[in-house]
Amino acid sequence: MPKLYIDEFVGISNRLEVLPLAFALQKAHGHEIVLDWHELDSFSVDGTRRGKVRLLARIGAERVRDCDRARFDALAGRKMILRSLDGPPELLDPIYLETGRRVKLAPHLAEHIRTTFSALNGRPLVGVHVRHGDYTLGDENTYRVDREWPAVPVWWYAETMRAIKRAQPDVAFFLSSTGDPRAFSELYEGLDVISLSMRSPYGYKGNDHASEVNPVADLFALACCPTILATPISGYSHWAANVLGPPSDCLVPLDGATREQPLRGLVHLYGSRLPRWRAAGRTGSDTQALGLPDGFGGVRLDRPADFGWL
Repeated sequence: MPKLYIDEFVGISNRLEVLPLAFALQKAHGHEIVLDWHELDSFSVDGTRRGKVRLLARIGAERVRDCDRARFDALAGRKMILRSLDGPPELLDPIYLETGRRVKLAPHLAEHIRTTFSALNGRPLVGVHVRHGDYTLGDENTYRVDREWPAVPVWWYAETMRAIKRAQPDVAFFLSSTGDPRAFSELYEGLDVISLSMRSPYGYKGNDHASEVNPVADLFALACCPTILATPISGYSHWAANVLGPPSDCLVPLDGATREQPLRGLVHLYGSRLPRWRAAGRTGSDTQALGLPDGFGGVRLDRPADFGWL
């Protein structure tokens, strides 16, 4: 049985995006899928096993970074280290959500999420994903999609959260972020904000990817939120909203948003793969512009966390 290895070449959400191609290769060519990931003490993936990409694994292995249909067909019987986030859509699209359902959170983390959200007693909940680190700001006063990984200014989240509270006064917010969630002090002013208390044991990716909270638990908790203030382009926002758990309404900043005009859009892409999500963030495709100051395009803001699927 040929082996297919996926190592820690990118962050966790992008590695999850490699899995549909891995399972398509397994189905077509019979590969055994081996994951060399630190985070597998926090979750498991049905149909794979944990292993190490050491020297013997690398010898003779084909490095696959791009995979069109011709390359896919030529990989029969080949040992490989798979690093492609995309592949033949006719093979990946039909199994995308099925792949998400193979990813299972560790029971103790699922219980921590259930306990955290049960304490809200059914209050409306909106998720907030702040992705900074290697996502960077240009002009801090204007959101611009003028770099490869544009960060969303904290003020955009704050202004949108306040607008949501005006529309839904009893709302609570779940904050998921790189770094320490408490560092974003503006997001707590006059708002009910919670985060998980399960600390991260993973420091191997460096400061750009570091998180105070266990990033796997944080991802699954964010996926329990029916509405998410997302970071466009981020695979982490994408997997929470569009792959894991039930569908989420994504509210995103529009290019040119300012504190005075915190332009917002609505994106529904449940079941679509990462390239379509990233195109929406870079070009505005699949994005419905919402009216200001408090327009939310019919999004229901009265829904509680949905954690029954964990």
